[in-house]
Amino acid sequence: MKTVLITGATSGIGQACSELFLKKGWNVIATGRNNQKLDMLKTSGASVFLLDVTKQTDINNLVTYIVNNKITIDVLVNNAGFGQFGTIEETPDEKIRAQFDTNVFGMAAMIRAILPMMRENSSGRIVNVSSAAGLTSMPGGGWYAASKFAVEALSDALRWEVKKLGIKVAIIEPGPIKTDFAETVHNNIVIPENTPYGSLVKDLTQSTNGFKGGTVKNCAKIIYKAATRKRPRNRYLVTKEAKLIKFLLFILPPKIMDFFVIRMFIPALELNCKRYK
Repeated sequence: MKTVLITGATSGIGQACSELFLKKGWNVIATGRNNQKLDMLKTSGASVFLLDVTKQTDINNLVTYIVNNKITIDVLVNNAGFGQFGTIEETPDEKIRAQFDTNVFGMAAMIRAILPMMRENSSGRIVNVSSAAGLTSMPGGGWYAASKFAVEALSDALRWEVKKLGIKVAIIEPGPIKTDFAETVHNNIVIPENTPYGSLVKDLTQSTNGFKGGTVKNCAKIIYKAATRKRPRNRYLVTKEAKLIKFLLFILPPKIMDFFVIRMFIPALELNCKRYK
């Protein structure tokens, strides 16, 4: 029986992945920060582990558990992450660092912890969950996009580095997905009083809420495909919105793309700028 290790498994995409891999007969090690939801996954048959990817002690304890129980990790799904929205100027350092600690450095720490075991077995699969924001940035979402651009860059470098070691790396690029992601974004969003940017960030969240989006179950199916396909793609676009973004980036000159971004996300930007000149 093959084993998959999933981070951020207590909600959204991670939870759907855990349920799908269990259904397919895999041994699932589901990790996350919510004990109650981990207990629910345990009831479904998963092995669970309380884990915050930003805490090296938690990761070390997980590695000890894996080694002591002689578990072979066949697939690592790096799914833990969240969105921090706010303008580049106004988002405070502590929130920026928290964004990168989870989305980038936490992912990297998990890779560095599990990769030696995969090297020893000359096999393994690493699936990193990025975002359509890893393809292009957006006004008000620059710090989140920057973290996902970093996920893309690290994944590409890693794929080349481990190719001859028998290890494969794939990137998942969801667009809008119906999860509690938007609620987390809303809870963490930075909109100071008397902001010179007017309603820019609010306009962004309202625009993205208008997207129909995909489902976590469909995203989990694509992650399963990336984890099991003999020759996985480098990248998997999940939703039609993500595919549209990729297509527009390919065919449109940058200035024209800027025009569409302004019209889509911040139609009131010009008015706001004039107001504060």
